[in-house]
Amino acid sequence: MRGKKVLLSVVGVVQDVGAEEASDEMRLVTTGELSGEKDSWALRYIETQPDTAETHQVTFTMQNGVVTMSREGAYRTSMIFSQGNRFEGNYETPYGALEMGVYPTHVKYNVDENDKGEVLLKYQLDIQGQFASMREMRIRFAPRRRA
Repeated sequence: MRGKKVLLSVVGVVQDVGAEEASDEMRLVTTGELSGEKDSWALRYIETQPDTAETHQVTFTMQNGVVTMSREGAYRTSMIFSQGNRFEGNYETPYGALEMGVYPTHVKYNVDENDKGEVLLKYQLDIQGQFASMREMRIRFAPRRRA
């Protein structure tokens, strides 16, 4: 099934080890594609690295209260966000792989009858077995309006 074009806003917030407040925030507004129905959805978009202009396809799947994120390209990874369940995987880079762990403390998503929705993720990120940061990701999307 071909998806519907959506406009989406992605906000990522990082709170580093020992920091009282957010230490970094990333914002992206782009277009993407939403496909699925009822309780099973996929949201896809292209992300561009600001320093290299390299692009990566990012896909979020949402089903049964679980969100899976995969990123393709030179910096690729896959993460499973299931509230209260730790996930361990790798973050692949051109320089080698890093062990990565995520422990989601909040996983929520919704898509309404008008294909408007959001994905909210809060999680602890570990790199190479060491606590790295607390992270929050908020994605909001709505059907793209034609000009």
